[in-house]
This record gives sequence, C-alpha cells and structure tokens, in this order.
Amino acid sequence: MSYSSFVALRYLKSKRRMTSVSIISLISLLGVIVGTAALIIVISVFNGFQGIVTRILVDFDPTIRVTAESGQYLSNPQKVMAEVASLREVRSATMFLGGKAMIVSGGVNRAINIVGIVPKGNERISSLSKAIVLGKFLNPDNDHQIVIGLSLADALDAVVGDSIAVISPAGIERSLTQFYQPKVEHFVVGGIYQSNNKDYDGYYAFVNLPAAQYLFASPDSTVSPEMVNGVDAKLYDIGKSNDVKSKLEKMLPGDRVETWYDLHKDLYQMMTIERIVAYIVLSLIVVIAAFNILGSLTMTVIEKRREIGVLKAMGATQSGIMKIYLLEGFLVGLFGSILGLLLGYGVGEAQIKFQFFKLDTSVYIIPALPVSMHVSDFIVVGLIAMVICSLAALYPAKRASKIDPAEAVRWE
Repeated sequence: MSYSSFVALRYLKSKRRMTSVSIISLISLLGVIVGTAALIIVISVFNGFQGIVTRILVDFDPTIRVTAESGQYLSNPQKVMAEVASLREVRSATMFLGGKAMIVSGGVNRAINIVGIVPKGNERISSLSKAIVLGKFLNPDNDHQIVIGLSLADALDAVVGDSIAVISPAGIERSLTQFYQPKVEHFVVGGIYQSNNKDYDGYYAFVNLPAAQYLFASPDSTVSPEMVNGVDAKLYDIGKSNDVKSKLEKMLPGDRVETWYDLHKDLYQMMTIERIVAYIVLSLIVVIAAFNILGSLTMTVIEKRREIGVLKAMGATQSGIMKIYLLEGFLVGLFGSILGLLLGYGVGEAQIKFQFFKLDTSVYIIPALPVSMHVSDFIVVGLIAMVICSLAALYPAKRASKIDPAEAVRWE
C-alpha cells in the first residue's frame, strides 16, 4: 500500500474526538447516501411507469407499421404484405384501413377513428381480442358488427346488441354544395373492449376490413380490396424493431416505415425528458454533499498544514499529497454511493413486495406505485456520485500539494 492510500484511509478511520471537520465529513457522507438513494428510487419509479405505458401501447399497437409515404392508400398492398412477412424477425402481419368518422347513437355523436381489420390477422399482432369485456370479438363473416371501447360505450350509452350509425367522411364536401346525402352505415355493437388507454377506449372503434372499405370509398369509386392504408406486423423480439425498420426502408423505398416507438414518439420523448430532469434535479443533492466534502477537505488543509509540511520534508511529492486528498474524496463517494444504492434497492424491493405507497384505483390502473430497477441505473448513479465527489476533492488536493514545507514547519 502506498503512503498516499495509507494516510487517506487512516484519516477516514480515525477515532479521534468529533471535530467540526469530521462532523462536516459525516454530513457529506450522509448527503451522498441520501442523494444516491433518492436517485435510484425516483428513476426506478419512472421505469415502472414507463414499463406500464409501453406494455399497454405495445399490446395494442404493432411493432412495425408500413404506410404509404404519399397518398392515402398503399399502391400495392399485396406486395408490401409479402415483403414484410418474408423477414424472419416478423411473427405475423396483417392489413388495415383506418380513418375518421362520426358515430351516432341516440342523441349523442362523436368524431372517432374507425379501423378496418382482418380479425384473424389482428388476433396475431394485437391483444384487442383478449381485451373484450362484454360481447365477442369481430365475426369475420359479419360486416355489420362493430367493436367499441368501454369509455365510448359509456358516452354513447350503448350496450352489446345496440345499433349505432356511422357517418362516413367520404363525399362530405359534395353534401355541402349539392343535394347529396352523406354515406351512413348502421352497425351492431358486437363487443366492448377495455385497453386501459383512454385514447383507445374513447376514440377507436373496429370493424371488418371490407366494411371499412365500403364506408370510406368515395361516391365516384367502386369498393376495392386494394383500399388499404398499411400493413401492421408483430416481431418475435421488440428489440429488433430498428433493424427491421432499416431493412424494410430499403425493400420498400416508396413507403413509410414506423416502429412502435415512432407511433408514440412524442410521449416517449416526454418521458425521456422527465427522466433526464429527475437525474439532474436529484443529482443536486449529491452536488450539495460534494460542496461539504470540498469544505471539509479544505479545512483539513488548513488544520493539517504542519503535518503536510512534515510529509513533504520527509520526501512526499506534490502528486503524492494530491493523491491523499483525491483518494479521500473518492472514498467518500464510493462508500456513500454503495450505501445509497443499497438503501435505494431496499426501498424499491420493499415497495415491490409490500406496496407501501398505494394508488387510487379509481384514477389509476395499478394499485400501487410501480417500481422497476435496472442494473444500468445503479451503475450510472454510482459513477455519477463518485465522479462528483472526486471532483470536489480536486481543489483542496491542489492547494495541499502547493504548501511550502519550509514555511509550514518554520515555527515548530
């Protein structure tokens, strides 16, 4: 062991009476522990919420979506379908047609998104069929069935078996200038689903693909099975979404390819920003503790001026003196971060097991605050704490290394 390490460890393990310097050092250590634990706990809660949001969205959204880059419909949907299904990473693929329409039931009307799907294909890429809480999923042989969300059903005061009208936007401009009646289709509510997503439950309804093609066909055109907005695909591994996206962009240069992340990019970016802000704000606790470290070590430079002079007179180098103080700052950061990480882990595990912090189930879809701890977060938070504490020791280390031994021991 070098003399720098020996002196630094001896100072930290000193059992002398408590002085103002040692009290400040203890406060600094506690600050690092609290700051590190707070970072782990808050980031783990963010991870928990993000995991729930991602799971809900990914369950209903495709992993990959291919739509027309320009124009409303794919120019050759069968080719796109074949290209997507040909990739070994793709588990299943299906076509869809969607658009906005007005839904009317009794005296209530609402603008919603009508999505035409292939029931069997949708079952392989989405959990929609498993989310049915009343009635049944779409019957492929019944083009007059519709599946609506629970919130939408409440707003329309509709139940399974009720008939509702859907007003198509196709030809709506003509009805404003001519005596033309907008296309109105009547559907029977075959099922009601609950996705735990307010946007889906309140503003999305699903019908068979041929029914949607007839609904959205313009008055001057015939209904064609080629009327398809895009192709949705489910991958075996969601982590390969970007790789598959790159492949499809080369295979289908005239179409737009989006991943599950791209479909809700604004939401995920907002959560990422919140996560970064939480890192920065909570890191300030560690920074404040680092200022205490800087103050306590600077005071030891003044208090131990004679001892530093003696060490230098005995042959200690400037770099050796610097190492003593840098090592002290590093050790405070090391011990503080380890204890803080253990504390944060303990609180997280306790919340997962005992769910101390409850949530109102009438507002939230989960009964307690979610926690998801990642090894990468522990590594990053621990490194942040150690780096900040090591930097705090830099100034007193430089100051101690520049002490003149002759001046320091002159009056001894």
